[in-house]
Amino acid sequence: MNIRKYIYVDYENLPGVQLESIDDAKIFIFLGENQKKIPAETIKRIQPMGDRVEWITISGVGRNALDFHIAYYLARNHKDPSACHYIVSMDAGYDPLIRHVATFGQRVKRIISLEDIKERPALREDLVPKYGKVKEILRKQDKSRRPKSRKTLASSIETLFQGQVSKEDVELMVEHLFRERFMEEKNRRITYLD
Repeated sequence: MNIRKYIYVDYENLPGVQLESIDDAKIFIFLGENQKKIPAETIKRIQPMGDRVEWITISGVGRNALDFHIAYYLARNHKDPSACHYIVSMDAGYDPLIRHVATFGQRVKRIISLEDIKERPALREDLVPKYGKVKEILRKQDKSRRPKSRKTLASSIETLFQGQVSKEDVELMVEHLFRERFMEEKNRRITYLD
């Protein structure tokens, strides 16, 4: 297999990350030395991915121990200049390293969700005001009363525009809310970040 993507998962930082939708990458999952238990459901989902996934338990404990291990593997896999590297973590401490390796031509990006890897179309000009209206309405709602799943959110948007927006456009607006970090999804539940 010709690898074009390398994904480094900071499992200490984001233990619920969903990996099974990625099929064209080598994935390294970094576990802290004290991280002894991995949910059986996670293992069952990842096992079919075979040798494309490598589990790495770091040696030693310390404030940035896991970060240094990821930096090592990032350097080890730098040989192909066309490859893209993704560090999956909410830890902004990786950002200076990412800026530094970019000066050598290595393409690295820190992401919070694997959805950020996929190429997605931008909002069309005619959808921008509708998207603004969706955000405005969500902001006015109490967070506890907002839709908690993608399906419910999509239904709410469809109802708002009374069939004047296609299902594809509704999905695009929902995806855009995630890309703008207006909300995030864990275990199929939406959390709002505004």
